[in-house]
Amino acid sequence: MAVTTTARPGGLNPGHLWLADDEDKLVVSVLAPEVAGPSRHDTAGPVTLVTPDPVTRPGGMYATRPAEVGLHTPRSGGARIGWVGTACSVAVAAGGTWAAGPWTGAVVAAAGIGLTAWQALRRYTRTARRWDVGHQVLTHYDDRDVIERAAQNVRAAAVAWPRLRGHVALDDPSPVLARQLWELTMLVGERASTRRLRQDLATASVGVPATTSTALELADRIAHVDQDLVQVETVIAQRRTCLQQLAREVHAFVTEQDALARAQATIRATDQRRGRPSTQLAGNTAGDLTDHTTAVLAAYRELTHPDR
Repeated sequence: MAVTTTARPGGLNPGHLWLADDEDKLVVSVLAPEVAGPSRHDTAGPVTLVTPDPVTRPGGMYATRPAEVGLHTPRSGGARIGWVGTACSVAVAAGGTWAAGPWTGAVVAAAGIGLTAWQALRRYTRTARRWDVGHQVLTHYDDRDVIERAAQNVRAAAVAWPRLRGHVALDDPSPVLARQLWELTMLVGERASTRRLRQDLATASVGVPATTSTALELADRIAHVDQDLVQVETVIAQRRTCLQQLAREVHAFVTEQDALARAQATIRATDQRRGRPSTQLAGNTAGDLTDHTTAVLAAYRELTHPDR
């Protein structure tokens, strides 16, 4: 039975995510972030881990720290388009000047440069808009830990998935896993904002007499914010558990598949050594893996349809 999923209407549906951690913050984005120095990229499934190399940075306890991950809009290629387009326009204009006179060449050059500038600006604007809505910055250790562990589960499940295709009739889960990780990142970002609001309310209540109406208003707001924190914590825990369960079931499937393959190879080698005809064992593999196949399907459905 094949299971397919579709993106939510109007929501950002990233097919790939980049995670870059410079010790001060974790940047999760739908575009590759800029790093102020050399870095290493490790791609597995729909997630690329960007690891900045150590460089000399002012501040901190050590002379060298990971290169800083930038929060500005990544390069869009607009400048390259501008240079290439301008060079082509000048070349065409030169040909037009030789063939039809200087005025024709000037018009051709102006039109070409104008079109090139429009294309470069359009590309940059599109990239800037996507970056604006498609990146999250997490600074709290707990927030970063949640996403980094979830990314490990996503990468592990995606890398092992080709081993399941002959037994589990599911689409390539990489787009689904990327979207789930992004939605979890948004939830963690919401939790961070709510946590800061709670701290601001607590700070504002310092020195306010408990019997005043202002103190009562602050207490009421704090109670509501605490409820919001509980709700978002519950959803985050559910999403984390679903991703962890899927990765665990996929790992169990692959582990048993390898164990069965080793056992069958040993049986065939034993039969060959004893001079007995080799039996056909491969046909039993699907039946032997039925329990894990069912578990993977259940974990996948729980991840994609948690309310059912």
